[in-house]
Amino acid sequence: MKKIHVFLFFLTGVLNAQEPLITKRTCATPVPDKAWNDWFNAKVEEYKASASVQKNQSTNYTIPVVFHVIHSGQTVGTFPNISQAQINSQISILNNDYAGTGFNVGNFSSTGFSQSLIANCNISFCLAERTPSGTLLTEKGIDRINYVNKGWSNPTTFTTATSFQNFVNNTIKPNTIWDPSRYLNIWISDVNTSVGLLGFATFPPATGLNGISNGLGTYSDDGVWCWSRAIGDVGSLASFYNKGRTATHEIGHYLGLRHLWGDSNCGTDFCDDTPTQQVENSTCPTYPHVTCSNGPKGDLFMNFMDYCYDDCLYMFTNDQRTRIQTAMSSSPLRMQLSASAATLCNTLPTFCSYTVSNFTSTDTLFPYRRVTASTQDLSCPQGSGKAGYLNGTNCYGDKEKAEFIDASRYSNVVDPYVTGVIAVFFQYGNFGTDGTGNVSLNIYSGTTATTQPGTLLGSTTENIATIAATTNTTNVPYCGNPNLLFSQPLIMPYKFNFANPVSVPQYGGFYASLVLPTAAGDTAVVMDDNSVSVNTAWEKWSDNTWHDMKTAWGGVRNFKLAILPIIECAVVGIKENSILKEGIHLFPNPSQGDFIIITNFTSTQNIKVKVYNSMGEIIYTESVNGIKENKIDVNMSEYSNGIYFVEIDNGREKITKKLILLR
Repeated sequence: MKKIHVFLFFLTGVLNAQEPLITKRTCATPVPDKAWNDWFNAKVEEYKASASVQKNQSTNYTIPVVFHVIHSGQTVGTFPNISQAQINSQISILNNDYAGTGFNVGNFSSTGFSQSLIANCNISFCLAERTPSGTLLTEKGIDRINYVNKGWSNPTTFTTATSFQNFVNNTIKPNTIWDPSRYLNIWISDVNTSVGLLGFATFPPATGLNGISNGLGTYSDDGVWCWSRAIGDVGSLASFYNKGRTATHEIGHYLGLRHLWGDSNCGTDFCDDTPTQQVENSTCPTYPHVTCSNGPKGDLFMNFMDYCYDDCLYMFTNDQRTRIQTAMSSSPLRMQLSASAATLCNTLPTFCSYTVSNFTSTDTLFPYRRVTASTQDLSCPQGSGKAGYLNGTNCYGDKEKAEFIDASRYSNVVDPYVTGVIAVFFQYGNFGTDGTGNVSLNIYSGTTATTQPGTLLGSTTENIATIAATTNTTNVPYCGNPNLLFSQPLIMPYKFNFANPVSVPQYGGFYASLVLPTAAGDTAVVMDDNSVSVNTAWEKWSDNTWHDMKTAWGGVRNFKLAILPIIECAVVGIKENSILKEGIHLFPNPSQGDFIIITNFTSTQNIKVKVYNSMGEIIYTESVNGIKENKIDVNMSEYSNGIYFVEIDNGREKITKKLILLR
């Protein structure tokens, strides 16, 4: 039933400062000179003529990344000292964008361009886990640098593009860069908005050229700088540039791509499959946008190398892919990156259990509805068990409340499972969560927060009396503003445990849903954040139909419920009694092509073997029954160098091992 009246009981609130605004994308990457263009274009022709390309064989490359986070001592997670989650989300975006599967790519079908233009560039990115000296990083892919301790100026004191770039290139970069032949260095910092920059990069350096050509990377400055508010799609972000496409664009330069208009009026980007266009596009043009006599289809303004808003950029072309592949195979500071990834990136997570929270450090918890009904609520019957909007016998008879968990929140986990869910309930005195019935926790498949929950993946149930007996607290560290402290212990976190961990999608996401109690007097009140910009919550009505809560509650505000899954990697449950953990070995590893799976089981097993490439695609499967101490030969000679994952599943447990292919 549609919610006509919305009454909110606010206990406290947070007013967010108005965010800085850059209204037009700007890129300060220097334009390379003719000498570099001639060299690189010749290398492109060599690449196109190579035997592997003629046989339509592609090379998969993995690039290890380190983010140098420039700050002045703020708590981790407070801008500009942004969180690991924000950086993780950027890596997921890069992997999707360079695979041709990124956000909004489906919009391309509404244009007149051929779908075949969309390229998989065969490039993936991983967060480096080791420093150049081999020390394990506390946070994957992050080097936090306090500029105050370094005695440097505040980056925001520079008010022109030239002075700011000089500061980054001459002070920050040379004093912090990690070996650019082994790492993609990305520096992120705040910037004075009067400078108007979102990012800039260096082009792949060349071999055999006299002197240093304009805009090419060196051992002291090679890499990318981006505004911290344009990194990833969670955390502290700027309007229009909140989908991580600034890094995608700048890394395009880092890998040899030019702007679509060739940095001149109707210029060339040296790609035959990108239409000539007059100048850069901004905002989100309406298709077709015709310039330079390129009708009827017009500009390819949805290409990452244009200047549109993040939402409107979502593809590379095949000729751009060719230039990227050329850079990786020909430039001295690009050729060894993928080989370095084998030692710098484990790819499998260093931690396998953590709470996934949609909440950021600035979010504030609220119980999102009143806990008692009043006579003014004419559509809400009075009486025991009728109070509150999140209640089994509530005013509207709603059956479930579900929260969408985007896959970017657990992007570091290979083969993710949900082992439990923390639901943050509200209780104060006789108000809020209480009763004698049951509350279930369901996990559903999901694709985006704009589509309803899908297939039921798993479920567990707890008695509401057990939940209500939980000790209340004034705050929780994993949900919302860590400095938020209620004057009374109103927050009641409760952990639902799954006897059998629930496998959830590696991509897209899933829903975690509370199934509400049905008996009179039972009430389940969950906390939420009332200030979010995107609705992620859905509810199931008494007629068993799903509805997004923003629409159902009259479009007044967005909802984000404090329902927090606990994610573990595929080895979950494989503890001391694991059959697979010590019974599977890969030899040789690294391999030059063929390798052997050696099994040493204590009992006979039926196993299924799958091999995945770095893009998550299955390239090999085999089922072997009745084995104990055996060997399985796997031929990988037709596949290119890189990192692969070997998954072994015996039907009760599953384990994933990394295989390095290096000839």
